[in-house]
Amino acid sequence: MSAIMELADNDDAGEQFVAEIIKVFLNDLSERVLTIGSQMKQSDRAGVATTAHAIKGSCGHFGAVRLVELSRDLEDQAKRQPPEDIEVAVLAMVAETERVRTALEAFRSLKAPPD
Repeated sequence: MSAIMELADNDDAGEQFVAEIIKVFLNDLSERVLTIGSQMKQSDRAGVATTAHAIKGSCGHFGAVRLVELSRDLEDQAKRQPPEDIEVAVLAMVAETERVRTALEAFRSLKAPPD
């Protein structure tokens, strides 16, 4: 978040920028979580690994360290284990995405300009 906040501090519309970038990230995160759900139903381990990798890459920018770790674990497990054996890793990652979502939405509500 520090890099995003630094950019925002150098821009007249900084708070709106931060709110918008969080909104985009959360929308993308929601889509990726739904994608992992579909991939699990199809036993698409390679797809789960790819999607977990994408989540891992994007969430680091928002200080979501635990989500980075869980996404990395899921990515690694999806490459080696059958779908039924990675279900616990998927559930842990999804639970953490909800925690991150709640925290970022609260932060965004503080930064969003009043209507």
